[in-house]
Amino acid sequence: MDIQRRATIHAIGAASLAALTGPFAHAQTGKKLTILIGFPAGGAPDTVARAISVSLRDAGYTVIVDNKAGAGGRLASDALLQAPPDGGTIMLIPGGNMTIYPHIYDKLKYDWHKDFALLATACEFQFGMAVGPSVPAKTLKEFVDWAKANPGKASFGTPGAGTGMHFLGVMFGRDAKIDFNHIPYKGGAPALTDLMGGNVPSVFTTLPNVLQAHKNGRVRILGFSGESRLKGLPDVPTFKESGFPDLTLSEMFVFVARSQTPASVQKDLSTALSAAVRSKAVDEVLEKAEYDPLVMEPAAIAKRLQAEQRRWGAVVKSTGYKSEE
Repeated sequence: MDIQRRATIHAIGAASLAALTGPFAHAQTGKKLTILIGFPAGGAPDTVARAISVSLRDAGYTVIVDNKAGAGGRLASDALLQAPPDGGTIMLIPGGNMTIYPHIYDKLKYDWHKDFALLATACEFQFGMAVGPSVPAKTLKEFVDWAKANPGKASFGTPGAGTGMHFLGVMFGRDAKIDFNHIPYKGGAPALTDLMGGNVPSVFTTLPNVLQAHKNGRVRILGFSGESRLKGLPDVPTFKESGFPDLTLSEMFVFVARSQTPASVQKDLSTALSAAVRSKAVDEVLEKAEYDPLVMEPAAIAKRLQAEQRRWGAVVKSTGYKSEE
């Protein structure tokens, strides 16, 4: 994030948090809020939710982060739909669960247009491809050469089937003309554990999920889906730089509630969540992990999700993938 934008977020955040320490904070004191996460503790959504929950507590909320891992995040969505529509239970959901899943699951239990109230965004991020100790490659070209020289050995783990990371891996294998077997995990944390242990040769996951392991030398990030190189990873090229321009994209985490939640409650939650994202403490946590803090109004979130759903529709169709669930 550039200096001017960071300064703007900090300035707005200071004003927003100041407001929350007045009458609003007093009115919200003791208000219980459960944030559902569809992935295990330690993964990207969990890390973001817990950072934001600290600022929410400062604003007077009693916050519980509830990890309901499984089914690519759909267990958390099921839990949200079963919760009372009073704003006491919300969910932090990857954008792909709303923009990709409708194209691959015939029996998806939710329609985000009808069932979810879009409250606020948390951050934007890119995806990365990393290899573990079982792979000698130090560049994407070397990985492709290794895969072609070792038929049947190239595979990639992801946080789940049907995610953006799954389709990036499929697209990479297609464009690189290699056999690339997908291994879905129940979240980014277990995929990273197997990568470091040499049980899977590569992973496609959120870039922040492999950042620290890369810096510690336990894995090597060979490329990522951003438009340009990052200041914190100057040695890592983009996929586009390495000859894979179709793998340029980003995703966002979005807070949602049930659509029947009263409008006044939705507004209060949107205000509190956006103020937390703008806070200096959250900004520092997110930027350290190469997340880009993102604050958007519900109408703007809906517009972006609709555009991304159209884009992913074309991608999914080109791969021919369809879930059997």
